[in-house]
Amino acid sequence: MSTWFIVAQIFGVVVICFEFASYQIKDKRKYLLVNGIGSGIWALMFVAMGLATSMSTLFSLVVVAVYSSTRALVFWWIFKKDSKKRRLAGKIFLGFMIVVALSAGIFVITGIEYREVRILQSVALVFALGFVIGQYLPGKHPVRITVFFYAIMLFLTQTPLNIVEGNGIERWNIMGMLIEASKMASVVVFYVLLVRKSHLAKKLKIIKEQVACEMNKIDLCSNIEQIAAIIPVEKIEKLAAKMVRLELSLIDKSELTDARTIEQKTQAVTDDLNTVHDIKILLEKIMKLKLQKLDGRRKALQEAMADVIKPNASSVI
Repeated sequence: MSTWFIVAQIFGVVVICFEFASYQIKDKRKYLLVNGIGSGIWALMFVAMGLATSMSTLFSLVVVAVYSSTRALVFWWIFKKDSKKRRLAGKIFLGFMIVVALSAGIFVITGIEYREVRILQSVALVFALGFVIGQYLPGKHPVRITVFFYAIMLFLTQTPLNIVEGNGIERWNIMGMLIEASKMASVVVFYVLLVRKSHLAKKLKIIKEQVACEMNKIDLCSNIEQIAAIIPVEKIEKLAAKMVRLELSLIDKSELTDARTIEQKTQAVTDDLNTVHDIKILLEKIMKLKLQKLDGRRKALQEAMADVIKPNASSVI
């Protein structure tokens, strides 16, 4: 095991970290930047592997990694501003990238000897083109859906299903498989968190409706004694605290991209805090009412005890 081979494995681990992290990023430009840097390190991994084995066999993979890094970083630059010129430049660059990928893919596939491998690589080429387009399309879903299926095909091409050397000697590209597995895992984690967020949003909506219903009941009451008698204010307080906690947990920093969105999120939290403040004031009033009642009962008890003690004292005299 040479030094360059070990260096290549270290680069591979770094690539895994970048690939996993990139598909957790919702902001398109940040994703493209992280993905572009990760692909650049991916190219360095292949260079190190070439120095450890044979650069001639890995040169095509270095080109693919550089192509991937260049594509992501150029898209990152194009999406910096939304203008007609940049949109046109993006479409031209996208078309050029598709032509390059399609030409290179067809050239490689036609030179493959085994029919099964040609079929596998043809399917992989279709998903590769889909991923190139997915990186350009707006929104967070196209790139993740296309990369998931593309990663599956690349995962398969790292196995002996595709890699055949010499006289039928088969090998596994373990690091390549781990890199593609990290992409698939990252996409799965992303959607699990997205579904969880959707579930919490529905839960928050239900809690808000419950709190609003109870607050309406409070508004219909004529005095604090009636509120204390029929409204479970302590229960509403717990619901309101949970409401604020969920509201804060659902705020996604990546969505705070403009003043309007920030204002909406801030207003939602402010409304919740105002509700909590109103409930707190009600609780304080109810506590004062209960203390007044206790104080009244204590005084009444003292007076009753005094009335009992006075006759006894007279009889003793």
